[in-house]
Amino acid sequence: MKHHAWISGSLALATCLLAGPVRAAPYCISNQGLLPLCIYDDPAECQQEASRQNAQCSPNTATVHLPRSHGDYCVVVSNGAAVCAYADYGTCYNAASQQRGACVQADPRIPAQQPNPYSSFNGR
Repeated sequence: MKHHAWISGSLALATCLLAGPVRAAPYCISNQGLLPLCIYDDPAECQQEASRQNAQCSPNTATVHLPRSHGDYCVVVSNGAAVCAYADYGTCYNAASQQRGACVQADPRIPAQQPNPYSSFNGR
């Protein structure tokens, strides 16, 4: 009997070692009562589950890096492309729904880009 337990334990250890390191998913859901749960590879799935649980979908800052932004919110799609040009959550959420993506808050550590008044296309 002890021999079978030793074999079972050895197989379990070998399986863990061969599986490799655990990879954190790029999208997380969280709310005030829930620590970030980073198990979503698809932003649309993350957004759908966040809506169901009255939570927010957010990028895992360890794996996803949003571009410098002109807005406070970003639409992120499944290939990782992000457009951070939305001033309010509602507009961002609608755009994300149309593109099968997620609306996430822009990274607050990255300052918003200001228009260049001397640029022919950015000064408006």
